Amino acid sequence: MTTNFQKPKAADIAALDAELAENFGEQFSVEPFLSRKIVSFQGNKDKPAFRLLQANLAYLDNQKSEGLLNNSGIPRMVRGYFYEMACVIGECARVLKPNARLFMVNDNVRYAGVSISVDMILSDIARSLGFAVEQILVVPGKKGNSSQQMGVYGRVPLRKCVSIWRRCG
Repeated sequence: MTTNFQKPKAADIAALDAELAENFGEQFSVEPFLSRKIVSFQGNKDKPAFRLLQANLAYLDNQKSEGLLNNSGIPRMVRGYFYEMACVIGECARVLKPNARLFMVNDNVRYAGVSISVDMILSDIARSLGFAVEQILVVPGKKGNSSQQMGVYGRVPLRKCVSIWRRCG
C-alpha cells in the first residue's frame, strides 16, 4: 500500500493503524488498575494538584493563543509530561510490592513566568495511585530558570527535589 503522507486520507490512516496493530496482537490487554480516573485525571478534579495543573495549563494555552510563548508546543509538552508520568507511576504502583519505596527525582520548571510545582503535582498523583508520600527532599541551593525566562521575567529560584513514596498495601 502506498500512502501519500502529505495528504493522507482517513482510510489510509485506518489501514496503517490496522497493519501496526497486527504486530502487537496478544500484547494488548485490558488492565483494570489503569482506570480512566487515573490516566485522565477526571476523578481528581477536586484535588488541589489537579486544579493547580489545570490553572497552569490554561495559563499556558492563553499565552500561546496570544503569541507570547517562545515555543508554541509548551502547553502540549506539559500536558503530555504529566499524562505520561501518571501512567509510569501507575505502572510502578502495579508492579511494586507493598511497602516498596519509589524515588522520583525532578526539577520544578517555569514557563512564561509561571512556575510549575512538578514535585507536588507528581506526589499528589502518586498518592492517588496508591503511594504514601514519605518525604520530598529539596536539594540545597535553588536552580534558576532559563536565561530566556530571566531576561523577561527575572530570576526565580526553582526547587530540585527527590520525592520518596512508599507503595501502600
